[in-house]
Amino acid sequence: MHEKLDRSHGNVRGYEVRDELSEDDLEAILEDLEETIRTEGVVRVLVAMPSVPTPELDALDEDLGFWLEHGDDIEKYAVVGDSTLVEWATDAGDLVSSIDIEHFDADEREDAWAWLEN
Repeated sequence: MHEKLDRSHGNVRGYEVRDELSEDDLEAILEDLEETIRTEGVVRVLVAMPSVPTPELDALDEDLGFWLEHGDDIEKYAVVGDSTLVEWATDAGDLVSSIDIEHFDADEREDAWAWLEN
């Protein structure tokens, strides 16, 4: 399940994902990001995860394809959540990607927005 966050604006997009992340959920998020890239040139993304979502396997294929095609179009990526797994995955992603990726604890969501907006 996903929800686009009301604070999304311009080239800054925020989503909350929880529980199972279906292929349709991921497709909706990726279409929104692609539209933002078309209109704004680059995108900055916040993904809040109150719990670790479980993606459908077909969704992972689509996700990988998006990152391969649009990795250079993402300036900043903020991941918000208290899971150690989410923090570890964020740190690993930052090491292997040219995207500026930061992890924020759940109570630091405002800091994550501020980081994206500057």
